[in-house]
Amino acid sequence: MSATFLKIKDNKRGITLIETIIYMVLLTLVMGVIVQMLVAMGGVYRNIKLTREIESSGTIAMESMLREIRNASNVVTSGSTLEESPGKLIIAGTDESFNPYNMTFDTAGGAIRVSKDGDAPAALTSSSVAVNYLLFNRVSTSTSEGVRIELEISGKRFYGFTVLRGSY
Repeated sequence: MSATFLKIKDNKRGITLIETIIYMVLLTLVMGVIVQMLVAMGGVYRNIKLTREIESSGTIAMESMLREIRNASNVVTSGSTLEESPGKLIIAGTDESFNPYNMTFDTAGGAIRVSKDGDAPAALTSSSVAVNYLLFNRVSTSTSEGVRIELEISGKRFYGFTVLRGSY
């Protein structure tokens, strides 16, 4: 029994120049597609990382401001910049040892800053994001006082409201 379908031609020609050029063109096209996919994936990763940083900075800044405002006794309206952006809020309160303090929230250099009793301000937001808008509104009734905050960080809006514990 002879296997004619396995017959191998004894061809000693090798690869022609045209075949080599075609293979190189195909290889270049495939490599180009792969590189484009890797670049696109890197861009998506950077966008996800930036979005996560914006969300984190906004949430941390808003929670910190609301917590400190909630623990204060009143808003110092004379030094505060209310109902316009960039806003500045000064609150007064007493700490655990019943010592009075003033705390200031403002923006500088694209960051939200907080300072207590005139100390050097500390940033509440990350340096990789920019605060575009910060607005404080004081809401006052005959029995209580509250603060509404609007914050925009790199195009993402955050809102918050709290009532000062010391005001009721």
